[in-house]
Amino acid sequence: MTDLYTDTSGVTITTMIGNYYDKVFLERLMANLVYQKFAVKKSLPMNEGDTVIWHQLKNPGTGYTLDETGTPGTSAMSTRKVSATQVWKADLRNVTTRVAATAVNPVVKETADALGYGAALTVDNFISDAIGFGSAASTGLANASSTKFPSAFTQGFPLFEANRTSTFWAAIGLQNGFFSTVTTIAHVRKAVTELKKLDAMPFEDGNYRGIVSPTVSDQIRADSNFATWMAYTNRSAMERGRLGVIERVLFEESSQAMTVAILASTYSGYVSGGGSLYGTLIVGKGAYGVTKLRGQDTKVNIVSGADKSDPLDQRTYIGYKIAVAAKILNPSAGIIMTYKSGD
Repeated sequence: MTDLYTDTSGVTITTMIGNYYDKVFLERLMANLVYQKFAVKKSLPMNEGDTVIWHQLKNPGTGYTLDETGTPGTSAMSTRKVSATQVWKADLRNVTTRVAATAVNPVVKETADALGYGAALTVDNFISDAIGFGSAASTGLANASSTKFPSAFTQGFPLFEANRTSTFWAAIGLQNGFFSTVTTIAHVRKAVTELKKLDAMPFEDGNYRGIVSPTVSDQIRADSNFATWMAYTNRSAMERGRLGVIERVLFEESSQAMTVAILASTYSGYVSGGGSLYGTLIVGKGAYGVTKLRGQDTKVNIVSGADKSDPLDQRTYIGYKIAVAAKILNPSAGIIMTYKSGD
């Protein structure tokens, strides 16, 4: 009996359907990239070197008591500056002219679009590394019994450990119970209180900004007090897929929020099996700065045409290059709320 799904040429209906649907590229999955959004941005003009400098005028102290006849002495205003050296990042791909001419998909255009996102992801990750955890969690500290256990580091923003309601400006040992395993709204409130103690200034809308992993966001939304926040302040934000404002922090969710793997340790108990350390960055105005390529957004270049390296014009090259710098400008204007998972 003849197979109803095959004609005399041997072409199956399944193959025909596949040829049709393959004309459409699958939608690419892209993260919400937000680190550049909350930074102080500064351009570096052409022919001005690779170092970008941010200047800040320091606040004066309290004034002098003035007597009836005296004139107070004068003193100079103090300033501080923070500098960072730009680092170049790049990516280059090629598409053969045969593929570009015969493929049913717009390969060159899609590749250019994908590289545009890749450039943004590269910058976002660079900023996160420059202002977040100072290095991968390691087994560098020892407890009282001289047993090694993992530790976390910071590039300059204090680390806030909720279980101990403490801030740390250097390395922290991940000892038993030191790091919270559940993030709550109370932790957010305490972190904001620490920022207020450091005189961190909120943004123009009166709120601080937070960059939170979906994993940590899930725990915050599971807090029994979250329903109250949603009812009064966050309904419209939640409808737009955002976590919204909690304890004066406007949170943005991003899968690229600070995360570092914790190595397994000989220290028994809480961190012996390793896991992941999540960092939720909460900042006020002027906390950190970034610079863009000569003040411009990344441009994806598409180059084709015969030359000595490609005499038959067989390839189209697609790529980008970008110079980026990132630096903490005011360590007192930001805090990293920590949460440990796994073990």
